[in-house]
Amino acid sequence: MTDTLEAIGTDLRNAFVAVIDALPDGPPTPTPLSLQLDINRVIASRLLNAIAQRDPYEVLHRLPGPNSLRAIVDAATQFDVSRTDCDAAHHAIDRFAGIIRDQFGTRSALNAAISAQNAGLQQRFEASSRYHVYKGMRQVLGVAADVWLTSMTFVPSHADDEFLDITTIHGALGMRRLRPDANVSFTFGPPHHGPNDPPELDRSPVGLQEFYTNRPATLATHLEDGRLVHRLVEDSIGRHAVVDMLAVSHNARGSLRYATPERRRGGVALFADIPVKTLICDALLHKDAFPGAEPEFIAYNPGARGPANPNDPSRDRDRIDVPERIESLGTAADRFNVACLPNYASMVARVCAKLKHAPDDFRVYRMQMAYPVHGFQFVMAFDAPTRH
Repeated sequence: MTDTLEAIGTDLRNAFVAVIDALPDGPPTPTPLSLQLDINRVIASRLLNAIAQRDPYEVLHRLPGPNSLRAIVDAATQFDVSRTDCDAAHHAIDRFAGIIRDQFGTRSALNAAISAQNAGLQQRFEASSRYHVYKGMRQVLGVAADVWLTSMTFVPSHADDEFLDITTIHGALGMRRLRPDANVSFTFGPPHHGPNDPPELDRSPVGLQEFYTNRPATLATHLEDGRLVHRLVEDSIGRHAVVDMLAVSHNARGSLRYATPERRRGGVALFADIPVKTLICDALLHKDAFPGAEPEFIAYNPGARGPANPNDPSRDRDRIDVPERIESLGTAADRFNVACLPNYASMVARVCAKLKHAPDDFRVYRMQMAYPVHGFQFVMAFDAPTRH
């Protein structure tokens, strides 16, 4: 199959290079070509962009559809383009249309299949697909935001040497309701805990509102099923009703410090509770938290089985392959400079002061994603050290 697709992409590129080169007035740009052939400028731009590629899969992904390609060849026949070149183009188009119809059913299915052929193509396909999901979910749920932030700090617990305390900045920035009836809330707490070890959660008294770039949202917070639930209690809508909605939550003894047979890994697990344009997920690790470990990024489609535990191999079948990777920022001086979070460094400094640590005490790992799929779970998993 891949050999056939590669051949079709190569033949289409060669055929249309010949057709376009045969047109008068030299190498065209989109606007002159659209006027010359009386075609849509967007179609002309897509064609020229596609045939400029060397990778046949890039050509297939970028080309207009078969009907548009046929219209281009038919329009080119009125100029000094040879019958041989036009026939070669029509033959390549017929093969293109045939494999879409007979093997894939739709053009979007073809694009999905070829997206795995190179990293750049997969990343663009993922971003485009996730953008469409974002647009749909913001209408369905009646809410959207510019940024979702989860910034989780791990420090050894003073109360119990076997545990790490977790303090988290989390929530939405640049958020607005699209409908007054939309229920907006987000939760904090470990997705997995036994009945005999409930988490010790509280909403930290640390305030971050002075670092917001929009009006602070009014929140009501309560404990539900071992998790903190923060709910937006106002119902303003409209383009000027944009709010920032962050909470700082603290989970004493939130994570085992050392590996056990049942739990070899710990780290960050999150859901973006509303549709957002950008997800920022940071893990801030004290030198004695997961020492020497490098994280694995895992995306899950948990479905009806609920939040996934990265220590449970049965959940591997729920994994989703995504192109994003974790960036190790170490202790670089600019590691808290994030364009979409203009006051993030000040927020981190405020939380660190509450923990009686300096920001320099923490190494940072970051995962940044455009248009994370609502309902997916994202995990940054670190191997826990062995207790000596």
